[in-house]
Amino acid sequence: MKRLIITGPKQATFEDVPMPECAKDGIIVKARVTAISAGTELRVYNTVAVDEAGKFMHESVPFELPSENGYSMVGEVVETGTEVRCLKVGDRVFVPSPHKEYAAYPADAATPLPDSIADEEAVMLNIMEISHIALRQGVPEPGANIAVIGQGVIGLSLTAYAQAYGCRTAVLDTEPARLDIARQMGVLFAANPTQENARQQLIDLFGGEGADAAYEATSKWAGIRTAMEVTRADGKVVIISRNTTDPDFNPVGHPFLGKRLHLITTYASPPDNHRWSARRSADLTLDLLARRRLHIAPMLTHKFAWHELPQVYRRLDEGDLTIVGTTFHWDGSSIPT
Repeated sequence: MKRLIITGPKQATFEDVPMPECAKDGIIVKARVTAISAGTELRVYNTVAVDEAGKFMHESVPFELPSENGYSMVGEVVETGTEVRCLKVGDRVFVPSPHKEYAAYPADAATPLPDSIADEEAVMLNIMEISHIALRQGVPEPGANIAVIGQGVIGLSLTAYAQAYGCRTAVLDTEPARLDIARQMGVLFAANPTQENARQQLIDLFGGEGADAAYEATSKWAGIRTAMEVTRADGKVVIISRNTTDPDFNPVGHPFLGKRLHLITTYASPPDNHRWSARRSADLTLDLLARRRLHIAPMLTHKFAWHELPQVYRRLDEGDLTIVGTTFHWDGSSIPT
């Protein structure tokens, strides 16, 4: 079987490896579609550690090469373990798998998918859940004024949830194509933050006070600063994207300290006994997608064949910001982009 690996900085390739074995409580899934989470996967593609000492590739995963990459797969169950009763061969599931042809997973780690949700939307489940968790961290009330800074796949996912939940949503991004997608999703305001008066216009939209909560999804300190600037006094700033560089401004200097902002970082799901655990949250997302209450079609911009993954990493790394929601199909065919 084929799997994608990162062997060094900007070095992505496919290798042949043996088929995985099926555990007695597990399943084997044959990939139909995988998806890119650009921020995380490009960091791995560039072999940038999450810590200053360079010991960790992810939060608790040691920095080792070669490394698999990705965490989003929709596939078909082709084998089940002897103890598995909840799934059967032929079932379509989501698993948090890297890009590969076959994946072995515990059966309880797979999410069964309803026929009403297309592969291209279902494969975004984990990517979207990052934003879903982040949105709840800001505790927005119905009708809250929300600002989303950055409209990559994470930022656009949050925009989709904010719209579904009835928030009054404004977005900022430097890429015109991404602003157009946000407008298709129905936001009140979409602008380039570097343009004159754009930030003030966003603040004025929300009664001259600013957003109740701003969500930063840029992985840049400039994005964090913008989020802090457009948030009202006593508001919340939720930082979603990992930043591996040093700040170029004082986040507790003037005028930010005087605004009494609540700075919140978000990462992973709350415990299983929480009302919005990973399973409960994902179930809600699937329900919203199935009932067409969560409008993500505009952000699904590109389809590729699986073997084109290294070239797409290269395009993203070189700054092609028109690529947002990106799916890779594993039937061997070449798909026009």
